[in-house]
Amino acid sequence: MRFLGFLLALLAAVAFGFYMVPRRFSQSSSGDFSAYMGIGIAGTLAAPLFAGPGNFASRGFLLAIGSGLVFALATHLFVLAVDRLGLTRATPVKNLAGVFGTLFGLTILAEYHAAGILVIVQLVAGSLVIAVGAYLIGGIGHAGRATVDTDARERTVGFLLAFLSAACFGFYLVPLRLSAPLGSGFGYLGVGIGALAGLVVPRLFAGPFHWRAEDSRLGILAGVLLAVGVLLGTPATRLIGLSVAWPLTQLNTFVALAAGLFWLHEFDAGRERGRLLAATLLTVVGIGLLAML
Repeated sequence: MRFLGFLLALLAAVAFGFYMVPRRFSQSSSGDFSAYMGIGIAGTLAAPLFAGPGNFASRGFLLAIGSGLVFALATHLFVLAVDRLGLTRATPVKNLAGVFGTLFGLTILAEYHAAGILVIVQLVAGSLVIAVGAYLIGGIGHAGRATVDTDARERTVGFLLAFLSAACFGFYLVPLRLSAPLGSGFGYLGVGIGALAGLVVPRLFAGPFHWRAEDSRLGILAGVLLAVGVLLGTPATRLIGLSVAWPLTQLNTFVALAAGLFWLHEFDAGRERGRLLAATLLTVVGIGLLAML
């Protein structure tokens, strides 16, 4: 079962790495694109309901909706951070979500408390090493199109927004884990409702949609991919714990890197060989620390 947990976490990383690729082909505003994503997220997370709704519990359902609202907030904060920093600089800060996931798993969910101080140190060290690897990857291609020229104040605000986004992405699974004994079908439905409300309702107050069929399809596709990551990542946290699973999902950095290199042609791999090697070695060390728990 532990192997299955690692496998699900790695597959979730693939989905999380690809979900923003459709944005590169969309001409819609960030608000419209996020709203379309909300539709894709809600529709995908409603699907498990047909496989078995489980046991409905009003408190658990409200916790699941709250999880979805936190998830939507994380998404909005990240969009704002990217507007100020560009995707390249904002992504490594956002991927500190893995570190936050470990901290929240240890402190709120009391994971691994009986295992001793050495195991906890190993957990934190593995998460931090993976985060450093993600940071090095995030620095690739600063001269590319993703880089945005901003003044010092805008950069500071952007980094703060990305940091808060990481905290929210690291936290949203906590209320979902606490929603037991709510069945998974109702749990995912609650997250979808919360995400839909958090991503669509604010857009309704900003004026009419500028609808374009291709952009709507791209936004919904992005939402579907993001939701698939949630569907894979959540059971992984149950099998190997939030403290381990969430850092592993942050390997999405490498998936996004591959997409940027081979698909979007955003940077020259030859010029970044040293950074790539260092990041890869650190990430392998981090995975090894987590795998030996």
